[in-house]
Parts: sequence; structure tokens; C-alpha cells
Amino acid sequence: MNDARQVFGLTLRTHREQLGITLSEIADDTKISAALLSALERGDLSRWPKGIFRRSFVREYLVAVGLSPEPYLRDFARLFPEDSGAAPDSQAELRLTLVVKDTAASVALKRAAVVVAELAAVALVGTASTWVVGVDALSAIGFSALIYYPVVNLCVDRTPGFRALRALANAPLPAAEADSGRYEEIEAVS
Repeated sequence: MNDARQVFGLTLRTHREQLGITLSEIADDTKISAALLSALERGDLSRWPKGIFRRSFVREYLVAVGLSPEPYLRDFARLFPEDSGAAPDSQAELRLTLVVKDTAASVALKRAAVVVAELAAVALVGTASTWVVGVDALSAIGFSALIYYPVVNLCVDRTPGFRALRALANAPLPAAEADSGRYEEIEAVS
């Protein structure tokens, strides 16, 4: 494992030297001490801080030398695991997800865009069908709208009929069917 760590560090150092970047330049840019960066290139992280700072420091180094951080960070985590004695669950990766709430104006804008798109689709289908059916454009567009909107309303959750169908599909099984299913599960477990 030590050899792999040294190879990892040597790979980083070779890349940095090929670009002509010095450790002091990286230290000035990242505010990470040159001694820590030198230790990284030797594959010795015994004096490095623990926790989130390790990955953050490595990421800053990788960006400073122009490398894509993700593949190197995976290797880094594999080669330099944290031996903090913490519970295994604490090693899991945490992500923060921010929820952006729509404003009334953005909701109105989205709805207007959907209305325009649906009207354009109906007009396009109606106009195209004038060539096939041989009727005037207004009649073809009207017929397309009569077909389009009920079909779309059945496909999306906009109608009481669709909600009733969904409720039927999610309804629990009658007692006799539920018992037979449970019996089969018990039989399969035995």
C-alpha cells in the first residue's frame, strides 16, 4: 500500500513539474503550506489534518495543477483512508441539496410556456392533417383539439376520472386474495 501511495504522490509531482509550477506557487494560491503539499507528493499524509480538510486540500492542489479532481479523489480516498476510529456510518458521503421554491411569476411563466407549446402542437397537427384529410385548416385544427385535450387529460393527473382510476389501481386486495399471497410468501420462506 505504501508503494501505491508513493506512486500516487510521484504522479502528482511529475505532472506539476511538467507544467513548471512550483510548490510555493501552489501554496501561495491555495493557502496550503508547502510542507503539506510536499508530503502529499511523497505519499506521506501523517501530518495532514483529518476529516473534510484532507479532501479539500487535495482538491485544491489538483485544480491548481490543472487535473480533473474526481478520479484522483477516488484514488486518494482508497489509498489514504481515514483511521479516525469513527463509526462506519460516519464515513458515508454527505450531500446537501438545496430546494429552490418557485415564485408566483416563475409558475405563471411555466404555465404560459406549456399553453403556448400545446397550442402550437394542436395547430401543427391540425395544419398537417389538412393535407391528409383534405378539409379546411380551421376545421382540422378544431378536430385536432377535440382529440388532443381529452387524451392528454386522461394521461395526466388533471381530471377526477384519472384520480378515480389511480385510486382503483392502488386499492388493497380483497381479503381472500391477500391471504393467499401471504400463504405463498410463508411457504417460500420455509
